Amino acid sequence: MAFSTKASEAFGRVIESAAFSIADPVVKCRYISKGSNLILGRTGSDLSAEKLILLGKVLESCPSNNMLAADVWLDVSFPHVIYISGTRGSGKSFDLGVLIEGISSLATPTPIQQKLEPITSILLDTQNQFWTLKYEPKSQIPEHLAQLKDLQEWRIAPNSLANVELFSPKGASKLIGTETEFSIRPRDVEFSEWCALLGQEVYSPQGHVLRSALARLSNTDFSIADLLRDIGRDSNWPGISENTRNAVKYKLDDYEHSGLFDVAGLEISTLLKPGKCNVFMVRELSDSDKSLVAAIIAKALFRTMGDYHSKRKLAKFRGDAAFNEQLPSRVWLLIDEAHVVAGKDTQSPARDALVEFVKRGRDAGLSLVLATQQPSAVDDRILSQINLSFNHRLTFQNDVASAISRVPTKIVSSMRTGGVTIPDFGDMLRYLDSGDCFIGDQSTSRTMLVKIRPRVTAHGGYSPT
Repeated sequence: MAFSTKASEAFGRVIESAAFSIADPVVKCRYISKGSNLILGRTGSDLSAEKLILLGKVLESCPSNNMLAADVWLDVSFPHVIYISGTRGSGKSFDLGVLIEGISSLATPTPIQQKLEPITSILLDTQNQFWTLKYEPKSQIPEHLAQLKDLQEWRIAPNSLANVELFSPKGASKLIGTETEFSIRPRDVEFSEWCALLGQEVYSPQGHVLRSALARLSNTDFSIADLLRDIGRDSNWPGISENTRNAVKYKLDDYEHSGLFDVAGLEISTLLKPGKCNVFMVRELSDSDKSLVAAIIAKALFRTMGDYHSKRKLAKFRGDAAFNEQLPSRVWLLIDEAHVVAGKDTQSPARDALVEFVKRGRDAGLSLVLATQQPSAVDDRILSQINLSFNHRLTFQNDVASAISRVPTKIVSSMRTGGVTIPDFGDMLRYLDSGDCFIGDQSTSRTMLVKIRPRVTAHGGYSPT
């Protein structure tokens, strides 16, 4: 329905006047004046309405190139590394829902998707709030009334995901009751990840115990019990004190009874169905366990999708029509509260896995989306690969400075609102209302102020009353 000059096919004009005026010219962007559409995340000069998802509307006026109220689209044909920052309640988790709705299979056709083949996604839900993607907003729920009103004003119909599966850790309490239990295979955890998980230094006596035990069990489907037995066998440890081994055993013993590990654990191939959204509800896990789950998923995705695309390219080169391995060509990994799983100042099993994911995942068709309320706490090696940033309201100076340093284009130098000129981009972020953000796109000459569209599925992140 977008990219049309017919009023009956347009989204609602929810922005009639500009509360924000920006003097910085927009020198380069992909703007289609017919229908007033702005495309972000696209390289090259293509302006076709294909493989696009609706993000929202331009919230700013600009004397040099006024695109106020233009529909803002994201091209999802290209693998992205997207960074979303903002304080609690500013809209960052909301953005995750908007992105998932855009790329996923929905129950009914919708204009928020333009000529799009749905994309497989995996979401690490650290607050257990995205189960609502399965449902439309309901008028019987007071917290949904404002959302339904917004959808009506935008002329967008409520919707729900057609193919979503919820996962909860084995042994954890179920929120919905229909969640699929998951666990991790111990053999999928690398030595450095074990050390980070157990709080042990790699080059320490305890690290030596872990390394030696894992080496003896390599190439086997071992359990935590097998690992404990190896460490407890005196004949394996000449010259190693029992106290050193016990420091490892006591922590491993907790995991043996937690349910997080199982020899018949998670198989990544079961998640990779075209258009499917997989939500891992991990609120009950500790931060280190959440990080480990992220590491295992990221590594498995990188390996599986990398092998798939390598074989696919080779088959195409050879003209091998018999190649028919059925995997999606693209996968998005989305992580809420990214500072929890990939912090820069704490031991994190996920850090190295995510660094490799963002640096080499493009050829494997992999996109990564990170959302955080603490930009200054996320590992810089991961953030160095960002090509799109969503900057919501921030308050603390170190978080503001960190978020600004990762904007992949020119920031705005001056903005006027409420009769006041604001010359500092950090102060501009402090002025933003919930749902408003500056989007930085490396293919656009400067950041654009955008009002994010309402969610079409039920939003589970509203504040309790």
